[in-house]
Amino acid sequence: MWFKQFKIKNYRSIINTGWQDLASDNITGLIGQNESGKTSILEALSSFYTGIISDDIMRSDLSLPEVSCSFSVNPPEVIKIFPDKKVPPKILAIISSTGQITITRSWNADKSSYISFGDEAVCRYYAELEEQMKEFKERTLEELHRIIEEARTAEEELGQIQMEREEIEKELNGLIHQLNRCRKNHERNPDKDLQNQLQKLILETDRLKNRLEKKTATAEAKASKAGDLSKRSRYAQLCLETEDELKEVKLHWEDSYRELVDLQNYMDSLETEKEMKGMKSKLDLINSKHLENDLKLEKSTEKANFSLALTARILKGADPSDAEDMVEKEKKKDHTFYKETELAEIAFTYIPVFELFEDFSSLLPNRIDLEDVFSANETVEGHKAAKNFLVVSGLKATFFEERNSRILKHKIEKLNNEITLNFQDYWRQSLGKTNKIKVHFELEHYDHSYPDKMGKPYLEFWIKDDQERLYPKQRSRGVRWFLSFYLELKANAIENKERSRVFLIDEPGLSLHARAQEDVLKVFEDIKNDIQIIYSTHSPHLINLNKLYRLLAIQRAVEDDMRSETVIFSPKSLNDASTDTLSPIYTLMGTKMSDHQFVKKKNNIIVEDTPTYYILSTIFNLAGYPKELYFLPSTDVNNVPMLVNLLMGWRLDFIVILDDDTEGNRVYQELRNNIYLNNDEIASKKLVLLDGFASVEDLFSTIDFKNFVLHQRVGITEKNSEYIEMNDVSRSKLASDFILHVQDNDVRIEDFDEETRDNIKWLIQKLDGHLV
Repeated sequence: MWFKQFKIKNYRSIINTGWQDLASDNITGLIGQNESGKTSILEALSSFYTGIISDDIMRSDLSLPEVSCSFSVNPPEVIKIFPDKKVPPKILAIISSTGQITITRSWNADKSSYISFGDEAVCRYYAELEEQMKEFKERTLEELHRIIEEARTAEEELGQIQMEREEIEKELNGLIHQLNRCRKNHERNPDKDLQNQLQKLILETDRLKNRLEKKTATAEAKASKAGDLSKRSRYAQLCLETEDELKEVKLHWEDSYRELVDLQNYMDSLETEKEMKGMKSKLDLINSKHLENDLKLEKSTEKANFSLALTARILKGADPSDAEDMVEKEKKKDHTFYKETELAEIAFTYIPVFELFEDFSSLLPNRIDLEDVFSANETVEGHKAAKNFLVVSGLKATFFEERNSRILKHKIEKLNNEITLNFQDYWRQSLGKTNKIKVHFELEHYDHSYPDKMGKPYLEFWIKDDQERLYPKQRSRGVRWFLSFYLELKANAIENKERSRVFLIDEPGLSLHARAQEDVLKVFEDIKNDIQIIYSTHSPHLINLNKLYRLLAIQRAVEDDMRSETVIFSPKSLNDASTDTLSPIYTLMGTKMSDHQFVKKKNNIIVEDTPTYYILSTIFNLAGYPKELYFLPSTDVNNVPMLVNLLMGWRLDFIVILDDDTEGNRVYQELRNNIYLNNDEIASKKLVLLDGFASVEDLFSTIDFKNFVLHQRVGITEKNSEYIEMNDVSRSKLASDFILHVQDNDVRIEDFDEETRDNIKWLIQKLDGHLV
């Protein structure tokens, strides 16, 4: 798994870097002026891994830091990383399509942090799920309150109906009593008045009986409805009670959290160890209390969610027992998939280890107790460097258990010679005219001068030359720094084969001579297959002009205002950076010109930009062109006249190749008019226009462009240059991919089709007359 991209928000001078790609060959350099934000980027990446920030990180607008990092991953790695449960299909599809996983660390106001999983697409997926859950909860809670209110209303209506029924029944009973008396009286004295009265009572009795039957039916219906609602209401009430319990638990959690944060902030303000010691027991107690509340919150949340899901099904008419079974099954199903927090926590254990090179722990000490080395005592200066030395030497604790001092001394002497030889592969500096430094260590034991440590072993380090043997601290800081730097890189490459490493280095070799700084690059090149390097620099000697794709240019949005935000220019937009920001590149160009390393006195070819430089260099190498050529890339076609003036000032011979597009023709005319004073004869010897080719990519046929440069099966009906512009394709990336494809697949000129070969032949013939 390799580190591919980063995005930093709200970190010191950084508001939002946007996504920034790292160099594909694992060495990324940050260039820019002092206070531009280079160190902030390195520290932000270190904070991403450690989770640690300080007060000076926070911005004045109180916005909270956030650092996102993306890492390459393939399908087998996904299975390895997440073996126990299933990754949600949508997430798996996103990972498969991008070939990357993204982890974001966000900080709270108290400087605590948490990590989350996924890029924007994954975050949208989880945000949608969260929104769906939120809407479900709101709908269900609204339904619960409605059911409870309906149950209350139904009970009231049932009571009213029952009361009305009782009144009708009472009235009916009274009427029946009157009817019975009237019948008896009529039987004794059947006159007409009693007959009429009897008939009226019978009619009224029948009417009341009908009313009672209807009221009874209504009461039974109301009772049934009220019973059903009452049953559902009880479940709704229980669900609301669990929600109230959750709210109460949350309040307790928030109270203990605030108490913990306040006490931690208070402890941070204490100055003496005695004061801190007095508060530590209280802090431990509150922390323990908060952990208990944390566990209660987790259980209460799970209980509330279960109750909500259960009640929602019961409200829809499901049998309570069946509903419980359904919720349990769904719960088990959900548990077979990773949650977002689980994905983040597990994936984090597989990402590369981020190491920030720090002088205190990483610079080789004069002497260190063996016990402090193997216990990694962080309070001891140089503990990391000493450990690195032993790792590079291949030594473990068992090595020092050898009882025979003569054998042990012999082994150490042999190891010292091996370490010196390996180190001198990278350190090409001499002390004086011929002396090379040598790195030695010795195992000693404390004598009676150190009663507390008497008899205990310690390591002593020496940096030797042919004239003297000195402790590391007696040597120049540059020598000591380079040695310690070499040890740390080599040790990490040796020690971490299972898990890759990202090494963050601020101003490597600041105290080194120019030649030694180039040695730093040599070490980078040696370990780049094992360790990714991200470094900041002002030095032109830590830049490879042939690999400008490795650089990110850092500067302030308003150059003269150190309060403005930090902005980053990617390799394809380097030409947008300021001259001061790009000064290491310009300095290196001048240095190499004066040393005749980058250009010679003849056959220098100025091209418009870096992609053109890479593609033409590769094409001429494939063609086996016999003459020595020195392509000189401008940062942009508009800067070509500046390079022309520069080479003319140094009286160096050159020609200029320009694209046959609007800008290329404009610069052609500018040079013809201003430099060569409209003299076509002279201009034609110095200026070469790629007739009919709007960019160097047009030299390839459409088929070859897709196969060797673009590496995509797409339909292209326009020119290659038009396709690049319309689809906003990075030319720098195309050029880099083309070079890597040629190198990795042993491409030959014969592999191109006839159209491409004819175009290359035409260009070579066109240039050949201008070259000697």
